[in-house]
Amino acid sequence: MKKVFGGLLVSLLLAGTAAAQSFEEGQDYRELASETRTATGDRIEVREFFAYACPGCNAFYPMVGQWSETLDDDVELVHSPVVFHPSWENLARAYHVADALDVTDVMHGAIFNAYHNDNQRLETEDSLVALFEEQGVDPDDVRAQWNGFSVDGAMRSAERSASRHGVQRTPSMGVNGRYYIDTELAGDFDRMLRVVDYLVEKERQAGR
Repeated sequence: MKKVFGGLLVSLLLAGTAAAQSFEEGQDYRELASETRTATGDRIEVREFFAYACPGCNAFYPMVGQWSETLDDDVELVHSPVVFHPSWENLARAYHVADALDVTDVMHGAIFNAYHNDNQRLETEDSLVALFEEQGVDPDDVRAQWNGFSVDGAMRSAERSASRHGVQRTPSMGVNGRYYIDTELAGDFDRMLRVVDYLVEKERQAGR
């Protein structure tokens, strides 16, 4: 029995080594020049850089949602909106407002749906407040948070994180403030998530 278990363990280790060899730094992912601060305490941070106006992010949204349900307890997914165009600023702010009000489970998908499926441009505060209200969120609560200190701080923090990761496109992902992955490096959405899984395990084995 011990020989069987030992053989199985060796096979698993070899399989893991083969999997590791299939992902190479500089080819499938990029290690950051300097480690950046994470927001998840002692959990391994996986940060998704996205924009509500990005068609690829809309397509990626259900995939990353399903994938996130498979994460172990020592891993936390953080959504981080980026602003590549002035018209995206209010959309990014809407995410942080939803987060501050603890309604991202309602609003995250609703914003994607309204923008891409209902063709709502959602470029103004009023249009986004109206969407919050449609989803049952008190518009007064939304307006109270809109230009609040915590939301302004979250906007600046997301901007710094995107800059430190060298984000050039969305969707893209960071792992534990040390690695960056996008579809140009990984090839497609599915492979990007597999690279993330690999890097999460790499961080776990390193005890970080």
